[in-house]
Amino acid sequence: MKAKKVLGVLLVTAMTGISLLGCGKGENGETSAAASSVSSDAGSTKGADKGEKANLLLWMPPFGTGDSLDKEFWTKTLEPWAKENNVKLSIEITPWGNYEEKYLTGFSSGEGPDVGYMYLEMFNDFIEMGTLADVDGYFTQEEKDNYLYFDQGNMKGGQYAIPFIVGNARIPYFNMDILKAAGITELPKTWDELTQVLVQVKEANLGNVIPFAQEWADPAIGALNNIYYPYLWQAGGDIYNKDGSKVALMDNGAAVEAAQFLYDLKFKYGVLTDESLALSGDDVRTQFCEDRIAVASMDAKSAGVLTDAGINWSFIPSFEKETKATWVASDALIVSNACKNKELAVKLIKYMTSAPVMSSFHKEIAGFPPITKDEEYNDNPVFKDMYETQNEYLHTLPVANGSFKVMDTLYKNLQLMMLGDLTPEEAIQKTVEYSESIN
Repeated sequence: MKAKKVLGVLLVTAMTGISLLGCGKGENGETSAAASSVSSDAGSTKGADKGEKANLLLWMPPFGTGDSLDKEFWTKTLEPWAKENNVKLSIEITPWGNYEEKYLTGFSSGEGPDVGYMYLEMFNDFIEMGTLADVDGYFTQEEKDNYLYFDQGNMKGGQYAIPFIVGNARIPYFNMDILKAAGITELPKTWDELTQVLVQVKEANLGNVIPFAQEWADPAIGALNNIYYPYLWQAGGDIYNKDGSKVALMDNGAAVEAAQFLYDLKFKYGVLTDESLALSGDDVRTQFCEDRIAVASMDAKSAGVLTDAGINWSFIPSFEKETKATWVASDALIVSNACKNKELAVKLIKYMTSAPVMSSFHKEIAGFPPITKDEEYNDNPVFKDMYETQNEYLHTLPVANGSFKVMDTLYKNLQLMMLGDLTPEEAIQKTVEYSESIN
């Protein structure tokens, strides 16, 4: 079975403890240096003395078309700040593959960044390891108030993060030409309506069309943001309890109900095919652009790709069971606890998150909603209402003890479920039992 071969080799390495040895590459470790000059008001701290240059290492992920576009953008954008503050700034673009492991290796070897970019699944373990600095004291109340999501960076008793990207929601997309060919005129809004639409597409016998696609063969646990978490929340469940102290998957039956829904789409209705189980997230997007997929959940950034491909698409913010809900990114910038000049590192973050810089980033590299009150909206206009008036449906992931390992285990158990090796209840129960064994 093709899907089984693909899923059988999937593995996301769980985080393990490391010792904090230091951060920030010196003269021999930089990958690029910034040098030019401009005045900056974004930040309340003084720059380095005009003698020997201070070294700062910045790690960012790729959002543009290939790593080089991001490298060029940040090098050009941060050149003026670097000269103004007498900083030898090294910039590395860290690929998404093995992202967490890169940080683990970097911090353990003393080659990690002074300023870096992390997503929520990473924070708990790195905070517990003592690798992240609490930066609350470096911000004035006026500066805090200008950030739309500053409080989201307050975790486990400290301000360990400054939200940098809050957006890129996971959204159900529909190929309207395929739906029309199957005789469907209205978009499904509930789980039951979705099932009916998918069955109708299947029974229309439209050649090699896949009724419903999910990236069950994606190597990253972030696939759950599309394929499971929205349904868990829609059913009224959650991953952890409110204070993050206990896995809540078995608390009210919602986790099993969501798993059963997906299980039935595969084994009862046959609209999640073996072919669709062998897809990664990139595969789903590519095949949607090839008019092969009727319905799929993808990130908001995919909208532009679909439009460029000439696909006649539409969307809804969320399906509904007990409520509406979907995943939204809440990624942030961090300062290493081993950074030798935290004040200067925070000043860099203030500059990077200032309205002029973020406006350029959102226009030139990747469209996301604003993160400060003084920045204009530069994301895809079709999602403006969703972000501004329907944001109560947007959920972020919890920061909790062992969350990365638990989510990794959940993903593997759900994959086994979709292969028929576990029942929905077994998949959830085994995840809960694992969470209890590590706490």
